[in-house]
Amino acid sequence: MSLVSPDLRNRIANHLRSYGFSIFTSAEYHAVSRLLTSVGIHRDLTIKKIPNSQFYLLEIDKRTFIAECRNLAKKNEAANMNVLVSCVENKSYEALNKVVEKLTKVEGL
Repeated sequence: MSLVSPDLRNRIANHLRSYGFSIFTSAEYHAVSRLLTSVGIHRDLTIKKIPNSQFYLLEIDKRTFIAECRNLAKKNEAANMNVLVSCVENKSYEALNKVVEKLTKVEGL
């Protein structure tokens, strides 16, 4: 018997692919947490409670590569903020694609 609904998994994958984030209810919180952990993507994403609501926002956790991009910009002596922003955007896109791929390849959850 499935612990996580394929509909929930597909909805999250489609939202991430289309919008770069997903929103879910507090009633779905534990199921989403189990899904992210079981797929091995829980460290790639961040979950934030939307204030004064029953909803949560799921999105790529950019903190992991902001420092990496900052160091890259310093190493290349790039003082231009565009280099840093471009690096973070590219890494976010790569991480998002990896997360969506893992979500869509999950079997039997």
